Amino acid sequence: MKPYAARLAAYGFFVVLSVLFTMATALSVADFVKILFPQEGEAAAVPSAGASLLSQGIQWLYDRLIAFGPQRALIYFALIVFGLYACKNIFSYLSLVQMAVIRSKVVRDIRNQLFSKVMRLPLSYYGSNRKGDILSRFGGDMVEYEESTLNSVQQMVTAIVSMALYLAMLFYISTKLTLFVLCMLPIIVFVISGITHRLRRNSLELQERNAFLTSLMEETIMGLKVIKAYTAIHFSNDRFQQADQGYASLRTKVLRRVDLSSPVSDFLGNCVVIGILLFGSSMVLRGDTGLTSEFFVSYIMIFVLMIPPSKELTTAISQMKKGRACVDRLQQFLQEPETVVDAPDAKPFDGVHQQIEFRQVGFHYIPGTEVLSNINLTIPKGSTVALVGSSGSGKSTLVDLLMRFYDCTSGEILIDGHPLRSLRLADLRQHIGVVAQDTILFNDTIRGNIAFGCPNATDAQVQQAAQVANAHQFILQQSQGYDTNIGDGGDRLSGGQRQRLSIARAVLRNPDVLIFDEATSALDTESERLVQQSLDRLMASTTALVVAHRLSTIQNADLIVVLEQGHIVETGTHDQLMQRQGRYCQLVQMQSFK
Repeated sequence: MKPYAARLAAYGFFVVLSVLFTMATALSVADFVKILFPQEGEAAAVPSAGASLLSQGIQWLYDRLIAFGPQRALIYFALIVFGLYACKNIFSYLSLVQMAVIRSKVVRDIRNQLFSKVMRLPLSYYGSNRKGDILSRFGGDMVEYEESTLNSVQQMVTAIVSMALYLAMLFYISTKLTLFVLCMLPIIVFVISGITHRLRRNSLELQERNAFLTSLMEETIMGLKVIKAYTAIHFSNDRFQQADQGYASLRTKVLRRVDLSSPVSDFLGNCVVIGILLFGSSMVLRGDTGLTSEFFVSYIMIFVLMIPPSKELTTAISQMKKGRACVDRLQQFLQEPETVVDAPDAKPFDGVHQQIEFRQVGFHYIPGTEVLSNINLTIPKGSTVALVGSSGSGKSTLVDLLMRFYDCTSGEILIDGHPLRSLRLADLRQHIGVVAQDTILFNDTIRGNIAFGCPNATDAQVQQAAQVANAHQFILQQSQGYDTNIGDGGDRLSGGQRQRLSIARAVLRNPDVLIFDEATSALDTESERLVQQSLDRLMASTTALVVAHRLSTIQNADLIVVLEQGHIVETGTHDQLMQRQGRYCQLVQMQSFK
């Protein structure tokens, strides 16, 4: 809330004015009762010696009003009280307006921070955490944060300001009676804290269970075809209902504790009012403390006015303990380490001019389990290098390291002699185009997907990229051409069509380095041949890394690198490797046999 300190100050100022007008009304009532119903033999009301300046001013006004007679004075008094309450409500509304703006902007700022954090976290984080748990921070955690924490802050500020002003006035009227009230407060605090002391722990568990439910829903939607195909609907329903039942039971327990604090504080407050009536009445009857009957009435009215903010304070405290769990979860996510970041002295990168070099590169996701080990490879500018091998040999991981989706755990990657970590990350990725094995498209138009990351691309450039990827013809056959929405993940297109859009997206960037991770795996034979011809022309003028299982597509590569269990076992051209009769030859023969 620091950026909005001015609005916070305005909020507090309006709250103070609202409370002052409320107290003015309360202080005036007793004096007005005295004016309308004077004691027998008393000619006119005289302001009490201990009255505040505000009370004396109102008393002076009432003395003037009573000269018009009780009936007309009553009308004037009603208008004055109406004005006081109107001012009170106006300032109360203005304070709520200020807080509404603060709450909205704070939630906006935190949501932006969360989304920015999602963009900066390394891919390894998402490999070890549930997507639903991450999404729940944008949904359930943010809702809980606004309802429990921000709302509680608002209630707490209002309650503290109101209680401070009311308490100051109570001390002004009678110090002895107020000290008697304060002696009873520790009992109330002890009882309320006993009710709410486990809320934080239970609320944390509640948020975690809510995140698990979100994960189940996300996994169910993503795998709905498999669930239906394997007739696992009842199993999925039972699993979700069991998790939901546990969440509902715990939520009931938490809400029961939260709701208990308000009636308990209300009961204890009424007990204090009864104590004030007994103790204060005895003080008035003795007449030895300077507390008059009129000020005793004002004292009771102000104390009654102080009960609602005191209840709000106890409720706010219990809500904040409940909301502390979601605050911890949000802070935990925002404090996750960002392992792939720019170095403080990162240099700009303007493309590959000479070569890319992998020097003694090693990598592991889990310490002790090497995915890549001792990788030494040089890729001259303009060459096409194919990475082949069995599944799990480390081909995709190798190109992920070049994109700095991960940082190598040993050795280093250099471009034109500069370590990869010393280059600006955004510049590096701006000069690399990727067509991944898993086609990722967005719920947008065809034009928007091709131009993703290139917002200034012209229609002509988009169409040219689609033609290179052999996508232009099928795009024109869509209902709205390039403006056709392809649905969530491109579900309205076939697998081959989605892959060609992904290729067009990479082509549009005109990158220095092209990475194809099984780029033609989803294409039919005819489309594969046409796209391969286009890719061959494209790769002739750029540096290309091709991850391939279909070995027939990489026979013309300048260099073929064979990986097995994270090691390079063979390198050479297609003809050279076939003559050696090694692992590459075995893979070719196996595919030829198939």
